[in-house]
This record gives sequence, C-alpha cells and structure tokens, in this order.
Amino acid sequence: MAEHQELLELFYSVLRKMKKEWHKQLYDINPTQYLILKALIHGGPQKATELAETLQITPGAITGASDKLVAEGYAERKGAKEDRRVVYLEITAKGKQLTDSLIENQNKVMAKFFEGLPEEDIDHLIRIYRVISGNLDNQ
Repeated sequence: MAEHQELLELFYSVLRKMKKEWHKQLYDINPTQYLILKALIHGGPQKATELAETLQITPGAITGASDKLVAEGYAERKGAKEDRRVVYLEITAKGKQLTDSLIENQNKVMAKFFEGLPEEDIDHLIRIYRVISGNLDNQ
C-alpha cells in the first residue's frame, strides 16, 4: 500500500475539505439533524427506530437530534392513530423549507467541487465510487 500513499493522503485531504464545506452550509442545524430531515422528506413520518436504521446511527442520537428539531419547529412528533404509544417524527413546513434551501446550497457546493472536470472524468468517478461502495457493503 506504500505505493498508494499519495492516493491515501489526497483522499483524506479531499474528505476533510468537503466535510468542512458541507458543514458551513448547515448554518442552523447539525449534520445528523439534516440527515433526519432529508429522511423525513423522502420517507415521510417515521419512528425513531426506523430513522436510526436508515441513517445507521443509534436511536439515542436520533432522539437527541429530534428533540432539537422539534424545539426549533423543524419537525413534530405525532402519535399513531392505531396505537398512541407509537410516536412518529414528521417534518414541518418550516423544516421542509430549511431542507430545500440546504439542498439547493449543497448542490451549488457540489458543482463547485467538480468544476472543471470533463464529463468523462465524472463518469469515471461515479464508476469508482460504485465499486468502493460495493466493497464497503461486502465487509
């Protein structure tokens, strides 16, 4: 792996820079809260256990992040009609507006990340990331 030292160093450098730039976009919320809001937009109201499984984080982390989202008015908790013990987290209009704005900002940032790359190189990156993702799924 020594011959790939430059690849490893560049990979970590790019990750750090991308992470820093992503976090700058999340001015009102933290990354976990953002992921929860995105999951609620795409999957509708969900239980904490469902969100934890989807986002691959602990239910405790979901609860803490959800408490803050509810306190800020970005989400709300609603009891299930069929069983009041079951509580769903649901995104509010305010939360959807914030998330839409963040997604738009992140799309602009993403365009900046890959600015100047020919379409062929982007296609290669997509192929490479699919292979890496598959390798990680098979661990």
